[in-house]
Amino acid sequence: MALAAYVPFGYFERASHLRPLIFRLVLVATIALGTSACAPLQTSTSAPAPVESRQSGQTSPVEKPSQAAPKKIAPARQTSSPAQKAVSSLLQEGWAYYRVENYQRSMAIAERAQRLDPHRAEVYLLLASSNFAQGKRGLAEQLAQRGLSLSQSDAMIRRKLQSLLAQIHGAVL
Repeated sequence: MALAAYVPFGYFERASHLRPLIFRLVLVATIALGTSACAPLQTSTSAPAPVESRQSGQTSPVEKPSQAAPKKIAPARQTSSPAQKAVSSLLQEGWAYYRVENYQRSMAIAERAQRLDPHRAEVYLLLASSNFAQGKRGLAEQLAQRGLSLSQSDAMIRRKLQSLLAQIHGAVL
């Protein structure tokens, strides 16, 4: 049967206060399903290396190294602290709100991330982008400059901050 048969008329209109919670749940589920664990190690299908027999003293024929298929090694996971994971999660959530043009919520989340890691350039990119979208060009420029000074190790964030600064300067003219 349809869901409408069980839900009283007008319930969804009255439950609009649940929309932010539902949005967060969908966002967390999307992030959880979108991540994948490291790939398992794959061993080659060639025969194992020859072993010398202790009893007979003979060795089995040795394969040439060029014939053996190289082993594929799974990439090592980067270790990060719980605070860094929290900041990454907050940034993903903040960018999701930014994409749906909820700039106030995006800024609030970015400010929480900033309190956890004030030296992360992407936090300033999100803050600057949200402020610029709201027309706060001066503050957006200051935040972008601060992020630029912190983005020495991340070229992609650096390019995005430079592009944002160019947009800010272009909008002022």
